Amino acid sequence: MKLTSDTVAKLKLPPGKTEHTVWDDAIAGFGVRLRPDSATYFFRYRHGKRQPRITIGAVSAMTNAKARAKAEELYARAKLAEDPAAARAEARKRANETFALALKPYLIRRQVEMRKRSFINLNRHLMKHAAPLHRLELAKAAGRRRVAELLTEIASDSGPVEANAVKGSLNKFFGWAIGQGLLDGTGIDIAPTVAMANQPINGPRTHVPTDAEVVKIWGALDDGDYSSIIRLLVLTLCRRNEIGHLAWDEVDFDAGVIRLPAERTKTGEARDVPMSAPVRRILQARYQQWDGRRTLVFGTGEGGFQGWARAKQNLDARAGVSGWVHHDLRRYGSTTMNNEGIATPWITDAALGHAVVKYVTEQGQVISAQSAERGYNYATYSQQVRAAMELWAQRITDLIAGELKPAKVLALRRRKGA
Repeated sequence: MKLTSDTVAKLKLPPGKTEHTVWDDAIAGFGVRLRPDSATYFFRYRHGKRQPRITIGAVSAMTNAKARAKAEELYARAKLAEDPAAARAEARKRANETFALALKPYLIRRQVEMRKRSFINLNRHLMKHAAPLHRLELAKAAGRRRVAELLTEIASDSGPVEANAVKGSLNKFFGWAIGQGLLDGTGIDIAPTVAMANQPINGPRTHVPTDAEVVKIWGALDDGDYSSIIRLLVLTLCRRNEIGHLAWDEVDFDAGVIRLPAERTKTGEARDVPMSAPVRRILQARYQQWDGRRTLVFGTGEGGFQGWARAKQNLDARAGVSGWVHHDLRRYGSTTMNNEGIATPWITDAALGHAVVKYVTEQGQVISAQSAERGYNYATYSQQVRAAMELWAQRITDLIAGELKPAKVLALRRRKGA
């Protein structure tokens, strides 16, 4: 019998049987399996000594024409000595081999092989910057266009030097994946960074937004996630992902701090970010809207905030300000705090979470932690940083309100007679 829509609709399970198969006369191996509560199209073929069976779909869920077309395709592949069932199983296996799943053993191996500082950088590159690739099938994550777009976004947000460093880390990871057989290393599975040009570098970025530009940017913000993130970046001077991937268990309202764990900071050291009054108001407003289920403050789904490039493009259009990147807000804060004496240079560096944050005044000379002071001074300057960030938040508040007053410059203390 030919399995048409009409004949299939009339099929019934013979009395006393719990399963019955009806074969199609036109396509060898195409049939319908009947059970008490279901009827399913399938295809069976011979491959060597095996006779694999592939389920095409439930009779109730697909048209007969679609089922027959699929059966004809499978028949043709089987005649060419292919093994469609094995190919399907391999495809399912590869679909479960995500970027994140492959990344775990790679990072474990590299942590043993690398110096601590080098591994911290590698971990930041692959866990933070490459986060948009984590949930993708490894082969899809290795798409050249996808990786190129990611690196372009990183260059825009964190600078070309960081983007090129991430490219190097991705190149080594994909090379390792090819060596492990997770990627073929040929065709579409070739390492996507091969022959990909680095981001152009014209020296260190020096752009510092002006007060007028910050006022325009702030005035163009709305009530969305991205706008709240920008406000917090201006007020806390944190790095983009420190706020964009902020988790509720890192927000300590009682202590008045944002507790960033070591794995989420560029330096690899945990640090507390003081919660000034406007920062507290922003986070409390978000907390009042929290459903108690999502662990992260911003974004949707499993990851933190995504869509940085488009959100910033829209903000630039509303504000009429362009040519700045998120990291420039940190440079704006550092430059302004130093220019106006809001805090001493080492307190400003501590507030920004720089790797070298300690300075010593010795006979009127300021020296950095690269000297012997690195081995002796482990102060975090928590109280001084809190005071500085309160002054900074007040300055931003006055600036936005149009009430900015000249800052009182604080001179460094010098030794008597120096």
